[in-house]
Amino acid sequence: MKKIFILLAIMSIIFCLLSDNTRAQYLEVVTEQYPPYNYEEDGKVKGVGTEVVEEVLKEAKISYNISVLPWARALKLAETKKNILIYCISRTEKREKLYTWVGIIAPINFYIYALKSRNDIPEIIKLDQAKPYKIGTVNQDALDQYLTEQRFPNIDRANLNEVNIKKLFMRRIDLWPMSEYTANYIAKKNGFDSKKMKKVYELKGFSGGNQYMAISNSTDRKILRKIQNALEKVKEDGRYQTILNKYE
Repeated sequence: MKKIFILLAIMSIIFCLLSDNTRAQYLEVVTEQYPPYNYEEDGKVKGVGTEVVEEVLKEAKISYNISVLPWARALKLAETKKNILIYCISRTEKREKLYTWVGIIAPINFYIYALKSRNDIPEIIKLDQAKPYKIGTVNQDALDQYLTEQRFPNIDRANLNEVNIKKLFMRRIDLWPMSEYTANYIAKKNGFDSKKMKKVYELKGFSGGNQYMAISNSTDRKILRKIQNALEKVKEDGRYQTILNKYE
């Protein structure tokens, strides 16, 4: 009987260790609706950032589930919970210590847009010249945080950029800060002609021209190293560039 109890105890310890290891190799992955980098369509999460993340986690042999959430909620989860991976996220000074940065997963360039028909909005030479205008952002995304830090007084916040482009064409906002690929995609998707928009200012250096993958600070460092090694492998063997080429 004593041997049976000892055997059961050993089996219980092994089961717990295996369970802990299994849990350690699972990540909740969060992102936002930000096409063509990451977006949900027909019940599937798609986009250039999504494809890179999926390829990396496949290479790292880490199980995961991707959820598309309001950006403020996604950021909070990655800031406060264990085993959370977030993408595509801009690396800013304010965020530097809030998350552990895995690496670059996609290039990106940002501009401030206005309607071409708005002759009252000229080309902006200095960012401060945009402050008198009403500018539309997504609540708590990097652009919203950046413009808030720059003390923009007329920020009009929404939960989705699909709302912002409608506001722009309805003249409910004057300016819309957005990445180039995303602005064109959202315009087409929502029935607007992107050729009717003009770039009035380039946000140079806003995010270093890149989008990142990051994990919550409390996540095991072994998982971080596995993901970083997998990302490096995916870039070295050409899979990364193959994905990017599909979206150019």
